[in-house]
Amino acid sequence: MQAGILLGIYVLTTILVQFIGFMISQAVSYQWPTAGLMTFLVLFMAAFGLAWPIAVRLAEWGLKQFGFEVETEQSGGAGRYRKS
Repeated sequence: MQAGILLGIYVLTTILVQFIGFMISQAVSYQWPTAGLMTFLVLFMAAFGLAWPIAVRLAEWGLKQFGFEVETEQSGGAGRYRKS
């Protein structure tokens, strides 16, 4: 269940980051038409990598808010939290 939630949040986060990248590339294209396409391509590819850590943090936060225990050992996320 947690993996499905994470993937859903990742898709939504990717769409949002793609839209932001598109708007930035449109602004660049308005000022420098020759650089617009390269800006779009770089931001398009970077959005997939940038959206993943954001989605992981959002999914962990959301699951904790609903009272679920977050499975982080396999993803390496357990190292981010200190157990007291």
